[in-house]
Amino acid sequence: MNPLSRVLSGRVMALVAAGASAAVIATTFIGEKEGESLSAYQDGAKVWTICRGHTATARPGMRAMPEMCDRLFASDVGTALSETDRIVTVPMSEPRRAAVASFCGFNLGLAKCTGSTFIRRLNADDPEACDEILRWVYVGGKDCRDPASNCRGIVIRREQEAALCRL
Repeated sequence: MNPLSRVLSGRVMALVAAGASAAVIATTFIGEKEGESLSAYQDGAKVWTICRGHTATARPGMRAMPEMCDRLFASDVGTALSETDRIVTVPMSEPRRAAVASFCGFNLGLAKCTGSTFIRRLNADDPEACDEILRWVYVGGKDCRDPASNCRGIVIRREQEAALCRL
């Protein structure tokens, strides 16, 4: 059994094995992580969010239809991939592009990611750069490795993003 199959879903692994584009891999991977909410809510970092991880225009009381969520998600994935290509200056595999788009575009935020050690190490072609993702396990000042923090999902997501990044 491939050890990655315990970390990444079968759907994502099948896309990687088939040589899918970063957009297809990212859409599946991020979609699995974000879920979908038709009502705006504050995430663990108190950021207003709606649909599948959309934050740019989310606000209290906002409601969305599934079709709107599909459009926002497609646009957000496209933006995350474009920004990934802008901030990473070295060639990347399609799975790595998808992982960076997930980590930077849908979780950490592009502004924080741009100046991060992770991006500096990627751009230096450091073979261990993907390990930096594992360090980002804090939400709202809480260490998500602590079971009492109620944010353990972030630790799991980081493990998955790092695994995808290494492909």
